[in-house]
Amino acid sequence: MSLSFWFLAGLLVLATLALLLWPLLRQSGGTRVAQTALLREQLDALKAAHSAGLVDAQTYATRQQVLSAAALALIDAPAAAHPRKRSAVVTALALALTIPLATVVLYQQIGTPNALGFAGPSPSPGGTAPSSSEDPASRNAPDLSKAADALAAKLKDNPNDGEGWALLARTYRATERFDLASDAYTRARALLPEEPDLLAESAEALGLSSNPRVLAGEPEKLVDRALELNPTHQNSLFLKGLARAQADDPNGAEVTWERLLGLMEAGPAQAAVIEQLNIVRSKLGKPPMSASASEPVAASPMAATPVASAPSDASSAAGIEVSISLAPELAEIAQPNEVLFVFARAESGPPAPLAIQRLTAGSLPVTLRLDESMGMIAGMSLAQFPRVVIGARISKSGNAQAQPGDLETLSAPLDWRQAGKVSLVIDRVR
Repeated sequence: MSLSFWFLAGLLVLATLALLLWPLLRQSGGTRVAQTALLREQLDALKAAHSAGLVDAQTYATRQQVLSAAALALIDAPAAAHPRKRSAVVTALALALTIPLATVVLYQQIGTPNALGFAGPSPSPGGTAPSSSEDPASRNAPDLSKAADALAAKLKDNPNDGEGWALLARTYRATERFDLASDAYTRARALLPEEPDLLAESAEALGLSSNPRVLAGEPEKLVDRALELNPTHQNSLFLKGLARAQADDPNGAEVTWERLLGLMEAGPAQAAVIEQLNIVRSKLGKPPMSASASEPVAASPMAATPVASAPSDASSAAGIEVSISLAPELAEIAQPNEVLFVFARAESGPPAPLAIQRLTAGSLPVTLRLDESMGMIAGMSLAQFPRVVIGARISKSGNAQAQPGDLETLSAPLDWRQAGKVSLVIDRVR
């Protein structure tokens, strides 16, 4: 694309130069033509005077010879009549040199050079970027929050667009605006045919928007309906087991998750389900299940992200030490009783935290640990994602969902196992 652009741009510059330089460099014939016309007029006037008897024959013959000789001289030597001026040549040369250069400089100043290609900034040789309070990935990524707001505005004019409401719901969910996602899922379900994915996603968003985050009540009913439509729907089976575990029904959770394991391929998702299953098995006094104890019987996609995971033993969990402080210029803005969230999320992957701790702003500066046991969602913890972004946010609303006015900081992507420790300063108002 860039080669075509420069080719077309070059043609335009050449066309511009041609229009400007032609009048300067062409042979100057304008004066010669004017002189020839003047000689012809004089000869016609002489003939008219002779015909009227105003000029005698001898005078007429003499004047005619002089005018004819002058005309012949002008025709025989046209190049010598008016040589090209030196100033015209200098001006043409100056234009030929400055116009292309000025075009490039002007484009660099007010054009869009980056639009000529698709390549982004190259990573550093070491594979890590310098630490910054701004997430480097967010500089190139589309602003999903603005996209969601724009889509919501369009849906006001077309409220019966079920697919639009479903897209809006998923966008809200990706930006962790779970309450808005739940409302949008409700609108989508009212307009679209029932199908398990939409029902399970709606149940998940409803559970994430509740306080505390549980699947009891309406979310579990949506999951049950999804399983009526598709008894082997993996996300719904996970959510059903989680709902039973949250309701202190370890038997129900065990039966549901064992059923799910029979549908899953071996991998991180299956291992995460076994981890949750072993928690409820321990409550039932049963020995833990090893990762190889469950044999997959059918290939299927990885289950979608569930709502929350039960606590696990963090005594031997790997993690990263995080030191958080507050920039002095923001000290007066932060109130001691405001909620402080410290979290890790995947560099490339779902936006939900892989590990999170909740404190108060009054505890700053503080050093804490994020580890593999702190995942909010089964199958999504530090164990599954080697490269993460560490962040800290003082929430004015007390909600984990980021809001305008929150104070925050984000690290550059890093390998948390190799980093071991990271220090961050909350220095930005959202």
